[in-house]
Amino acid sequence: MEVDEPSPRPFGVSAEEAIELCREWMVYLGARDTVASTGQARSLCDLFSARYVAWVDNGRGNLDVGPIETAATLAASDGRSPLIFLQGGVRPVAQQRADALGVALLNYHARDGSLAGRSELGREAVKSGLADG
Repeated sequence: MEVDEPSPRPFGVSAEEAIELCREWMVYLGARDTVASTGQARSLCDLFSARYVAWVDNGRGNLDVGPIETAATLAASDGRSPLIFLQGGVRPVAQQRADALGVALLNYHARDGSLAGRSELGREAVKSGLADG
């Protein structure tokens, strides 16, 4: 089944809309079973599938090391691969840490509908997709 690339959101997105946009990106990239977290699970992550657990940072600042280490720890505890979708930038030390810990960083641009990898695994996911659960 062919899945369309997420469409641009010319007026930007709220925090909730950002989660839905990133869910659409995960489905488009191949994790077809991706759902948004609800209830208590929302305190741990924003999105999950059989093989991935993801967080969405809708802020405009630069991502620091803390969220990357948290994502890697939580993902490792249940055997899934961690993804962080972000709207802002990434501090160089955070990008290095993401590469070392195996966290895919994906920079989404809601207004123009684009997605770019910001870590080794993020670039690989954009280029080749995510393995389906």
